[in-house]
Amino acid sequence: MARKTERLQIRAEQLAQAVVEILSEEGRGALTRERISEKAGLSRPLIYYYFNSSDAVMASAFKWICARILEREEKALEKGRGLDRLAAAFVPEGEESRRLYRAFYALLPEASIKGELRGEVARLRGLRRDLLAEILLDATRSGEVRPPDGCDLDAIGGLLDGAALRAAVDQAPETKGLSARMSDAVRRYLRPVRAVAA
Repeated sequence: MARKTERLQIRAEQLAQAVVEILSEEGRGALTRERISEKAGLSRPLIYYYFNSSDAVMASAFKWICARILEREEKALEKGRGLDRLAAAFVPEGEESRRLYRAFYALLPEASIKGELRGEVARLRGLRRDLLAEILLDATRSGEVRPPDGCDLDAIGGLLDGAALRAAVDQAPETKGLSARMSDAVRRYLRPVRAVAA
């Protein structure tokens, strides 16, 4: 049983990587079982052996993508202190990160309405909200900002999500340095909060 579980994890990762490549290179319309099978280098019967439906393949891929995004964000957060690390963690800058986020945003509308995946979306948002709270707490403790009374973590999360989506889909020169601009935007958002708290 352990060997089958191990093989399932390997196959799930192959499929997820194939889904990311297809979505980032060809778009949602190209995402078919045949194309996934071809890109992953696995036969369709083998895919059906491990995953009994196309929804199961998509669920597995979406969960894998969410896990990689969270890993990437947590790793980026370990690299610094204060608000400057905020946007660096949540806004993709390298091509590999942008591809991952493009795949995430391509699947997000569908995932937001499907039962099992809706739970995964909520879990990811909750974990990201916790990371944001931790960053703001660290910034408060270090004296970078005053305690943000009335600060809405969901508003900051939305601001960062918008920047992440733009960075993922728009490869124009103006997205260069987007992380630094987002850090400044978060500071501007917190400034009125600090003025009220003073």
